[in-house]
Amino acid sequence: MPKQPQITAAPDAIEATVKLAPNHAKVYAALREAARPVTAYELIDAVRASGISAPPTVYRALNKLIELGLAHRLESLNAFVACSYDQDHLGSVIFMICDTCGETREVVNRSVDKYLRQTSGDCAFHVEQTTIELRGHCALCETKAHAGEIHS
Repeated sequence: MPKQPQITAAPDAIEATVKLAPNHAKVYAALREAARPVTAYELIDAVRASGISAPPTVYRALNKLIELGLAHRLESLNAFVACSYDQDHLGSVIFMICDTCGETREVVNRSVDKYLRQTSGDCAFHVEQTTIELRGHCALCETKAHAGEIHS
C-alpha cells in the first residue's frame, strides 16, 4: 500500500490572526490534522463527530479557507490541503505530487509568478490566482525505482 501523502500544515500563528466561524475552524482543524491532501467527503467524516455532516457546510468552509489563503484545492487529485505558508503567497503556488507515494510539497516561486503575470498581461488577461501542479516522482521513490524496488 502506498505511503500516505505528506504536506506540512500551516503554523498555529495563522489561526491567531484570522477569526474563523466555528464550522470553518472545525474544517480547518481537520484539514491540518490530515497532514495530506483529502477529499471533501473525507473531511465530512473527520468533522461528523463535531456536528457537521452536510456537504454544503464543508464546501462553504473550504471555499472560505481558500479565500483566506489557509487552504488550496488540488485539481488533479480533487482534494484539499492546508496551506504550508504562514503569510500571503508572494508568488505562484506550485505543488509537487509524487505519483508513487503521494508525497505533496508546496512551494512558492516569484519568478514563475512574474512570468505568468507578464504573459497573461500581454494577452489582456487578468490573473486572480495561480496554482501549478507538477506530477512525477519524489527523490526517494525515484531512487527506489532505479534500484528496482518500485515498479510504477
